[in-house]
Amino acid sequence: MDSDQRQPAEAFPVPIGDVISRPLAEANLRRVAQEALMRVARLPGRRAPLPEPPAPAEIEALCTALATGSLEQARRIVDDHLARGRDKTWIAEGLLPEAARLMGRRWESDEVSFIEVGQAVGRLQRLLRLLRAEAGPRRPDPVRRAIFATPETETHTFGAIVAADAFRERGWEIDLSLSEPPERLLADLTRSQVPLLGLSVSSRRSAPPLMQLLADLRTALPRLRVLLCGTILSTSPEVARQIPVDDRAADLPSAFAAADRLLLDSLA
Repeated sequence: MDSDQRQPAEAFPVPIGDVISRPLAEANLRRVAQEALMRVARLPGRRAPLPEPPAPAEIEALCTALATGSLEQARRIVDDHLARGRDKTWIAEGLLPEAARLMGRRWESDEVSFIEVGQAVGRLQRLLRLLRAEAGPRRPDPVRRAIFATPETETHTFGAIVAADAFRERGWEIDLSLSEPPERLLADLTRSQVPLLGLSVSSRRSAPPLMQLLADLRTALPRLRVLLCGTILSTSPEVARQIPVDDRAADLPSAFAAADRLLLDSLA
């Protein structure tokens, strides 16, 4: 595929796991990384520029925390700006998008790793969720909502980012939780009350902690439906069959169909 040509997801009956494990064209990797970062941070444009745009040092500090620090470290940076009188509009429409753009430029120049970009996307998205939640009530979210996650033990996160982008094109609202501790994923799911969790798993060593997480989820969120994807379906099918999920999908078209079925089931 030409790296500048965007094809509909249905044109690619490619296993989701292959998106993670098979080397993609370098131009495609960079394009998808840029798109994922921009999609996470992009908000409706302002009619006028921010009166005080973020300083380069402020942008760099947040970008570094997103890539190599933690969500808590990034949140402390945001809280410090709020304590100094910046409002949440300045954060959401100024600082966060600029940090995403800087992350994209660092990815282009090979200053950050594949894994760091994935971590940054997930943390940036959760920061936006936290800011929106604290802003007070808003219109109910659309029904087609999900969190796409990779277990804490996984280092291959890009497949989840690609799948999330494809689902968003079909009208889904997707949040990402990439290689985060299980208690954080459980907290995100409890807070968001999404009907669907999509799990992208490549390594069989992720199975034991994942089974414990799923047991906890069944107790805490009985209406949540779970869809398993990733190379574990082809490389360790016997292990994948033991993971107690509601459905499995080896490629994007089957993932779209399974997600729609599970959504209806969760609402029944």
